[in-house]
Amino acid sequence: MLRDGQGLRRGLAAALFVRYLGAGSWAPLQVLFFVRSVGLSTGNVVMGLTAAGLAGLVAGPVVGRLADRFGPREVGIAGLVAQAGAAGALLLVEGMPGFLVVITLIALGRGAFPAISGALIAYVGGEDRVAYRARIYSLQNLAMVSGSLLGGLALQADTRTAYVIAICADVVSYLVAALLVARLPHLPPVPREPGGGQRYALADRPFLAVSVLAGTLVMFDVFMTVLMPVWIAEYTDAPRWTVSLVFALSCALVVLLQTRVARGVETPRDGALAMRRSGPVIALAMGLVFAAAHVPVYAATGLILIGTAALTFGEMLFTAGEYALSFGLAPEHAQGEYQGVFSVGVGIGGAVAPAVLNALCLSAGPLGWVALVAIMVTAGAAVPPVAAIAERGRALREKDREPRPAG
Repeated sequence: MLRDGQGLRRGLAAALFVRYLGAGSWAPLQVLFFVRSVGLSTGNVVMGLTAAGLAGLVAGPVVGRLADRFGPREVGIAGLVAQAGAAGALLLVEGMPGFLVVITLIALGRGAFPAISGALIAYVGGEDRVAYRARIYSLQNLAMVSGSLLGGLALQADTRTAYVIAICADVVSYLVAALLVARLPHLPPVPREPGGGQRYALADRPFLAVSVLAGTLVMFDVFMTVLMPVWIAEYTDAPRWTVSLVFALSCALVVLLQTRVARGVETPRDGALAMRRSGPVIALAMGLVFAAAHVPVYAATGLILIGTAALTFGEMLFTAGEYALSFGLAPEHAQGEYQGVFSVGVGIGGAVAPAVLNALCLSAGPLGWVALVAIMVTAGAAVPPVAAIAERGRALREKDREPRPAG
């Protein structure tokens, strides 16, 4: 059993690294597994995954509240074991009904994971939780990239046996992560004040507004992973292998620089300012990617890589701000619930982003790109005033809970 602070942090980091390694290995396989091995159509798989992903968002606040009530360690272990079972059930899928049931269970687990991991990080990270979360994010990128290389081997084989091995590896990652979390001591929840039956985060409208603004800015992620490959291949003269270079460059920058970028971003005010800065940086990056479609091959490649570097810097600013705000605006007794609710706002943004980006960037022409840039800048600029309202509300609630002098 781990006891000292550094041991706890290393133990949790190891658990999350193993889990992200499994996630990275399975992510590039899921659509092809259902199409090539199960025999479903691509359209049905994509629609099913989208619907399940939206349904999974409801799990975050519920599981986060359980973590606050019973302790994040026990809820984390139970959640990881349950997710292992859901992942293993993939081997039993033979048609559309079973597909929908299993992917919904998996999506519920994924929706719960930010609340579980956020609550664990909040307790284990202590006063340095934002900096600790930044280090975890760097490890997450390293694990996801490493996992995707393993998944690539299964893709290359493209056999039922290869997919089964990949699924089993994903199940093992859940179980190993659960064993590593089990090595942590019981992390007792912070007592709630009287009247604690209310749902704090869902009633905290300024906090919800901050999460929605974060969900707007997080479209940068779908921009890089979904739109940029299409834009590079279909609209620019840059070689198609530039797509792989984009992902490699982005992951390398995050692994090397995320902790440095997050340094000094600790309070909600720091986080709000970081998010405000991320808006124009993301907008600039999007403008560079758009310009790559209007220049020759070498210039296009250069603009795409510069744009990728700028977009990644905006991502790192956003990530540092996200952690400072989601942790700092949450009362200590409701960290899990607040992390779960925050993930819903961000998750909705990620869910609608493909449709928004398709409409603005691929259908509306240059004016759509101008609108997208304006959205990024506006969303970033709106974070500080909204976060200030949320912070004042939290301060007033804490003041109201202070014991009043007798007499």
